[in-house]
Amino acid sequence: MEYYIQDIPSSDFLSIFVVSALIILFGMAYAGFFTLVKLKLLKRFYMLFAYGSWLVLVGLMYYLGELLRVEPYTQKVLIGAMVGYLIFPHIVYFLLDRVHNRFEREPTKP
Repeated sequence: MEYYIQDIPSSDFLSIFVVSALIILFGMAYAGFFTLVKLKLLKRFYMLFAYGSWLVLVGLMYYLGELLRVEPYTQKVLIGAMVGYLIFPHIVYFLLDRVHNRFEREPTKP
């Protein structure tokens, strides 16, 4: 097995910093747009912005892996984590919606 542990050139530090900051911002944009659309505070059209933010996030995560010179397996794990980040809010919303509907419609027992 070949290891990819190398020094990161000092010329890449600014790029790593900027990409990391953009990852945080686009992650917040995805979560924010998704939440606001699900709460019906924004129209469903804005879900395109959520998914667009997620796509940019995947690209940035891949680029960050390239800048950090991670192993190919670690790169695949990072992309797998991004798939989880896409699916997880849907699961949480579904579960919360089901719980809310169940307890809102069922009368409480004394």
